[in-house]
Amino acid sequence: MLLLLTGCAKEGISPTGQDVHQLYTVIMLLALPVFIGVEAALIWCIVRYRKRDDEAPAQAVGGNRSLAVFFALPALIVAALFPFGEATLMKVQKEVTPLVQIKVEGFQWEWTFLYLREGIFVSGKTASDTAPQQPAQMYLPVDEAVEIDLTSRDVIHSFFVPDLLFKRDAIPGRETSFTFTPTVLGVFHAQCAEFCGLWHPRMTFDVHVVPPADYQAWILQERKAAASVTCQPNGTTLDLVARNISWTNPDGSGVYCLAVPADTPFTVNITNDDVGIDHNFSIYTSFFEEKNFFKAPKITGPASETEQISGLPPGRYYFQCDVHGPAMSGAFIVGNPGQGQGPGQGAG
Repeated sequence: MLLLLTGCAKEGISPTGQDVHQLYTVIMLLALPVFIGVEAALIWCIVRYRKRDDEAPAQAVGGNRSLAVFFALPALIVAALFPFGEATLMKVQKEVTPLVQIKVEGFQWEWTFLYLREGIFVSGKTASDTAPQQPAQMYLPVDEAVEIDLTSRDVIHSFFVPDLLFKRDAIPGRETSFTFTPTVLGVFHAQCAEFCGLWHPRMTFDVHVVPPADYQAWILQERKAAASVTCQPNGTTLDLVARNISWTNPDGSGVYCLAVPADTPFTVNITNDDVGIDHNFSIYTSFFEEKNFFKAPKITGPASETEQISGLPPGRYYFQCDVHGPAMSGAFIVGNPGQGQGPGQGAG
């Protein structure tokens, strides 16, 4: 039975995860005698006092000896478990120098992964009732330390990878960091483990642990894909619809690139079809948001607004909804893409 119970916990895909699994086993071994003793006493009471009397037995308050035992035994159990738990906690929280640094943002109800050193980002599409569910995909090199900088854009979420045997809350306005080193190749399912609203069950993602060469190939592929997103200006009026936490055209097709003429004022018509959800429209140099060129106020759906924006120098910029970040973003081209680099030129 003990082997079956300890098998319920995953062994972990990192050294810290394996340390946690070992702690589970130690706790199970220490708890087993307590469980057997309690169950034995319960069965003995059931058998010994199974006879029913017409009169209720006299009730007596426990003596000093029974009260001392009642408090001493749990104290001894906790004292015995404390060193094992503290030793494991020190291992889990030990700082290491990471090769990969990822800023993880949670929001209702998707995930975004910003690879800070590689200059790319990955986001999921799981909050739509009509489009296929596309959980965010996190790629990590095997046997390399990874740092996660975790935060939330709205309510409390929870970053939980069961195979890591680790969970950490994503708190609005606060960034928490932790490191781990994946040592097992494979694809591992993950999710938000904190109830965060209507579509909480959809807030999932996958962790891909791959060889270093495959990781570098994936990074190169993502960079090329980001750089290849381009479009041509078609007038000075842009019509955008926010629906299912995505930017779409009025006809329902997705929007991943916008373009306007250089040095020419333009108009953005924004329609928010997401009932009770805030959206806005902003333009930055890149997804790192180093410099903001325009930021519209948030509007709560269903609602519409029209924004007049001053002309921008030619170049490649980045647009997004500040409420949902890179999950609602794309390339913003000013002038013809071949006119030269502007302040926003680069990956992402």
